[in-house]
Amino acid sequence: MSEIDDSFVEWRPDVDPEFDEKAFPDLGIPVRAIRGWTQFTLYGEPTGRRRANEQYTSGPVWRGFPEPATDAGKLLNYLGANWISRAEFAQALLDVEVLVPTPDGEPLLRPVPGTPGHEVIVYSSSAKVPGRYPQRWRVVVRELLRHRPGTGLTLDPGTGLVRSLAAAELVEAQTETEPRPWIDEPAPETGPEVAEALPALVAEFGIEPPDLLTRHLRYAVDQARDHRVELTPDECLRYLRGFAWQYRNGVRRRAGQTPEWPADLGANGLIAHVGEDAGARPVPWTFGKFFAPGTLAGRFAWHRIVGAYAGFAIGDALGSGATGTLPLGGLTRHLLFHTDIVLRGLPPVPTGEVPATLPDPDPVGWLAVATRRAGPAPDDLSTLLVTALAATPAGAVAIEGADGEQYAKDVARALTGDAGGELAEGADLLVALFQALLTREEYALPVHLRLREIGGELATSTLALREDRDADDVTQLESIGDGRSVRSVLGRALFAAAKRGHDPEAAITLAARSGPVAGALAGALVGARLGVPGLPAAWVAALPDLGLLDDVASDVFWYFNRNGLQTETAEHARWERRYPSGRFTLAAPKGPDLRSRLRGSILAGAIGDALGAKTEFDSIDRIRELAGPDGITDFIPAYGGVGRITDDTQMTLFTLEALIRAHAQRRRTGSADVAHSLQLAYQRWLHTQGVAWDRARGPQSPVEAPDGWLITHQELFSRRAPGLTCFGELEAYGRSGVRGTMDRPVNNSKGCGGVMRAAPVALWSDDLAEVFRLGAESAALTHGHPSGYLSSGCFAVVVHELLHGKALLDAVTTARAELVKYPAHEEQSAALDAALALAEQGPPTPEKVESLGQGNVGETALSMSVYVALTTTDPDSALLAAVNHSGDSDSTGSVCGNLVGAMYGEEALRRSWLDQLELRDVMVELADDALTEFGADAPDEDRWFARYPLD
Repeated sequence: MSEIDDSFVEWRPDVDPEFDEKAFPDLGIPVRAIRGWTQFTLYGEPTGRRRANEQYTSGPVWRGFPEPATDAGKLLNYLGANWISRAEFAQALLDVEVLVPTPDGEPLLRPVPGTPGHEVIVYSSSAKVPGRYPQRWRVVVRELLRHRPGTGLTLDPGTGLVRSLAAAELVEAQTETEPRPWIDEPAPETGPEVAEALPALVAEFGIEPPDLLTRHLRYAVDQARDHRVELTPDECLRYLRGFAWQYRNGVRRRAGQTPEWPADLGANGLIAHVGEDAGARPVPWTFGKFFAPGTLAGRFAWHRIVGAYAGFAIGDALGSGATGTLPLGGLTRHLLFHTDIVLRGLPPVPTGEVPATLPDPDPVGWLAVATRRAGPAPDDLSTLLVTALAATPAGAVAIEGADGEQYAKDVARALTGDAGGELAEGADLLVALFQALLTREEYALPVHLRLREIGGELATSTLALREDRDADDVTQLESIGDGRSVRSVLGRALFAAAKRGHDPEAAITLAARSGPVAGALAGALVGARLGVPGLPAAWVAALPDLGLLDDVASDVFWYFNRNGLQTETAEHARWERRYPSGRFTLAAPKGPDLRSRLRGSILAGAIGDALGAKTEFDSIDRIRELAGPDGITDFIPAYGGVGRITDDTQMTLFTLEALIRAHAQRRRTGSADVAHSLQLAYQRWLHTQGVAWDRARGPQSPVEAPDGWLITHQELFSRRAPGLTCFGELEAYGRSGVRGTMDRPVNNSKGCGGVMRAAPVALWSDDLAEVFRLGAESAALTHGHPSGYLSSGCFAVVVHELLHGKALLDAVTTARAELVKYPAHEEQSAALDAALALAEQGPPTPEKVESLGQGNVGETALSMSVYVALTTTDPDSALLAAVNHSGDSDSTGSVCGNLVGAMYGEEALRRSWLDQLELRDVMVELADDALTEFGADAPDEDRWFARYPLD
């Protein structure tokens, strides 16, 4: 070929396709994003000459960075991949839109340590904005800085790509431009589309209370955002419609009626799970974005396990030649059967030893019936590679002295039998990959990076093929063996997932060319990394058995999760019906578990509070005039509705929140002043009662606004006849900052305002002396008489013992032994003795209850409640007896409810009362959070400490 005169040619850059020239026209093409230069004639014809760029580095997504959803996300990737400098990043960012949380109508500011400056908190995409910030601005950074001159930026805090830019860096990059509009943008879940549809949905399904859907959606959205995904407005409404169907059928069941479901489940936000009888069990579909039961992730994440199973089924169907609908394939049935073997054959807390024999598949069980439409699995040895996915979750629980990954590999080998050779090596490789991809971490590294870590001949050859990025994918795929041997099938699946894992549709399509096994394995690998939301939505929707896959994968997650079956003993009987193994029928659980007892204590206390709210200090005759000859038998409207709580329950919730925050502080810093946390919590309660925060917070608190999750519930901002002593002493603390103690009492009050809020103190410690002391100190903040604070210490110990399954009489005896150690205990001791003596006379009557007192002071509120709880046999009769008297009925109802709820558990409470109870979901969530915080594996994520800030 003859040389071409350079004056008649031009060299054009070959730009990496990940660099978006149109989005950043002023940035220029970064030299590191240029793969090389190709020569063209002036007429646009290639000459065939090419020059490589030695400075080129491959694109961030190709290298393993997350797929960006916005221009700001692209810039973060370019900076992270070293395509652009920090100065170039700052310059380009000025003209990019970001999301700015505005909880109070103004941006959030973060102080810059060691300087007087501040940085505005912004996010690159809506999905990354925490759920607690439903209002935000969508604004170009340049305009934001005009509004907030002299400030820096923190972009995407709490994520792996967080970047901070100082004010000086941004000033240097700025030039004057024409102002551009701002957009005041609500989050999808709070936008007009959802807000306008909610009233009609509430009316259509008769939802009570009307705000139940809103509160439930908030819970769902928060969980989804933990996975850095968000529900679209359409998904919000479909999920709420599914939840509304579930709610209405719950009402029908309680009324003895048969549930009715819509013909088109999907259009109504439902998918069909499968019950132990193999029948359809419709449940709201979460779109794979959050786990409806709310169980915290252990070593593995729920959404990734479900993604692996769904991706497997998609690849199986496509590899079998399916188009349109993707029916359950024989290979997926094979996977589900192996999963069933694992769940029936392995204990939920592994010992490191694999049982000598694992059970055979159940040919007539619910799973066999539910999958009977699927054909047989391919008649290839490679089908046994599915055992890797079935076995991997067994390594989720840390085993002392054992390697969890090796344990999962041993399980896989037990499932494959004596196959050995290539199959055993392939299964081991897949287990190692799935162990890494199913991580609970926010971002899972891609397959090609994990293969590099794992090493080995197959990983090396796969990565070598991937390096030739421009080579034809299909040609490379077909070069990997014959497509039939175990090694070839696995190699093709790994190649597709490694080279095209950033594009799930391309990866699965490529692997499926080699048949169902390669397609299924590639689908499982990309689904494990990205979860269901990362899989092609059209394919997910085309799975008629999506509910079954979600069901089984969730069972896997729950079974081997530290917060799953190990703690939910009430579920053991159902689990045994679903996956019979015999291990859950050997010993019946001894009463409710701790979760049920704690929830029960908080909920029953609130029920008793609400039952007595209307008739506080009414005579029994007046109560009978109002409610009928039998007195109170159900909720009586009070404070504008039924089931409304009073200050008793409000303050109990703030007590529980304070304990969580203090415990979290002790974990993070090594120490905590729990009495100080209690004081600040009660000051936050005071603010909900109409006292301005500047007056309520007290001089000891630097917090500019009341913080934490609990205070965000507007239902608490309602005055429900708060006790004058509590209110007055908390106002006094707001002025002086002087805390009341047993040694330095703030007054001589022995009102019941201390004991009525003290039940949660039972959680603080297993040292009963410490529990008693803290219970007394919590009351001494507002009540200075010994009977006002010793009653609270005594009560906290009783509740502690009940939560741990002790009998009430034994619990009272234990508490009384602590009580007598304190000076001036005689009045409370005598009151308890009177209650025990009266209990020998049989069931309670209003007259007997009133003989112990009015319940408006600490010693009688406790003694009356103990008496009623001792002489009744169920929470219904106890709660009604506790409010049918001529005294402080809401307080005795609350205190007695705390006792009987801890005795009988949540399941024993009357369903109709629970359904109408104000703030019920908040109580349950707070109780569950408390168990999480006080559990062995308390969270250490930033979100947790934002929910429960350190005091």
